Amino acid sequence: MKVLLLLLGLMTPLLGAAQRVRAHWVRVADSRLYVEESGHGPVLLLLHAGLLDHRQWQPQVAAWSRHFRVLNCDLRKHGLTQDGDSTFANAAALACVLDSLGVGQAHVLGLSLGAVAALDFALAYPQRVRRLVLASPGLIGYDLNHDSVLVANNRQLVAAVQRHDTTTYTEYFVRSWVDGPRRQPGQVPAAVRTLATRLVRENLTHHHWQTQLSFAVVPLPRQRLAEVQALTLVLVGALDMLDILAIGQELARGIPHAQQVVFPKAAHLLNLEQPRRFRRKVQRFLALQ
Repeated sequence: MKVLLLLLGLMTPLLGAAQRVRAHWVRVADSRLYVEESGHGPVLLLLHAGLLDHRQWQPQVAAWSRHFRVLNCDLRKHGLTQDGDSTFANAAALACVLDSLGVGQAHVLGLSLGAVAALDFALAYPQRVRRLVLASPGLIGYDLNHDSVLVANNRQLVAAVQRHDTTTYTEYFVRSWVDGPRRQPGQVPAAVRTLATRLVRENLTHHHWQTQLSFAVVPLPRQRLAEVQALTLVLVGALDMLDILAIGQELARGIPHAQQVVFPKAAHLLNLEQPRRFRRKVQRFLALQ
């Protein structure tokens, strides 16, 4: 909790000399992807959730940097990444990030939209992924429409987009992807909710509501799970949306070398709700021989 409270203060791209963070802007076409690098050792690429950014990972980065060379990346149209007008595939952009920093292979960890991006990269560049962690994952080809709470919240989101109503959009986004379908806002750790609200609002405003990524969809990743070569860890929260839980099961069954762990008493943002447990589970998995 202390770590989360610190996150609520003013944060700058460079988190201080004590953590030895090195900032990079990697050019991809006419855009520049922002990456924070820290630590030494095997490379661990971090991919954040949609409408969040690299700051999502602060509860884990310092500890992981003692064991890994951590690359904490702002995806396109998020965080400090600077976007041009061109379109390009997410997987190619991440390959460019690794190439620019002299990285051949990396462990890849993504949460939510970041998990979609991580799987997309693992399918496009299987030889470049050492181990894969998919937390609270989405899955291209799976329609998120089976949870009545999510469907109702999405109606509010669509209406808010039409009005460019940042306040309403942020609140219903947080109700879906922080509170989850079985909790009221007052039942959620206040620091987690406050941080997520702040990051969503900032990303919507800074990127002018243009936050969509480009992924390969032919054939659908849902139909290609058997092609994933890397050892894979799937992490889900028991209080998440029903569709996310179903996707977690599908990934664990469909990816040849996958295991799944369920976090009780947590919803979508696992690394913020249970930061120590999340850090330990990931670190142990990456250290397996």
